[in-house]
Amino acid sequence: MARPLMLWAIVAALGAQSVYGFQLWHDVNRYDAYGNECKLREVRGIKCKPLCVNDLARCPESLQPSCPDGESFCADGACHAQCTDAIQLLNPCHCSRTGEQLPSAARGLVPCMSLTNVTIQQFRPWDANSDIRRACGAKAGIVDQSETVAVWGNGWLGGDVTAVWAECPPAPNPKFTFRESYWVATFSVNGALVLLLILWSLNKCWAERNVRKASAATTYTLN
Repeated sequence: MARPLMLWAIVAALGAQSVYGFQLWHDVNRYDAYGNECKLREVRGIKCKPLCVNDLARCPESLQPSCPDGESFCADGACHAQCTDAIQLLNPCHCSRTGEQLPSAARGLVPCMSLTNVTIQQFRPWDANSDIRRACGAKAGIVDQSETVAVWGNGWLGGDVTAVWAECPPAPNPKFTFRESYWVATFSVNGALVLLLILWSLNKCWAERNVRKASAATTYTLN
């Protein structure tokens, strides 16, 4: 017992002398191992989040929909020969939410044309979303987007706000009534397996009853 405690004491002493602790959590890649702030780097090829409006005419000029002849701009933010119901359901401005999970303020939102290949000269990974919003807004020609553009879930259209960045929050946890087809199938299969095991056990006990009696009688005779 004394030897493990001694080893732990030696390791702790060495660690206290050679390891420099610095808070890195929540500031990803901001500081190096010595606590110095890292040099900001350039990041290229960034794809912006969809910019959502309630009328495509409100999209910035550079993000106005433009499709080839014979195609239409659909709710999924792309051009198609036909905007089918399946395509319309892929609206990125709804953040994969439907029914009661979709806020009423988001129901009428539609995406502008996508914006890609954006470059950020001094990218701060600990505040990536803010950097990306600023760079995307600048490339789209949005003036004073801090006042005119909100973030999905934190603000909606109204007043000076004319657009919303579709930075989707995590999807809410699903609510089950345990009457859904998935649960019915799960309970049915597992219930059938349990019933099968019970029937097998009963059949095994019944089939081996004579063997157990003979074994008991043999043991009694030997004794």
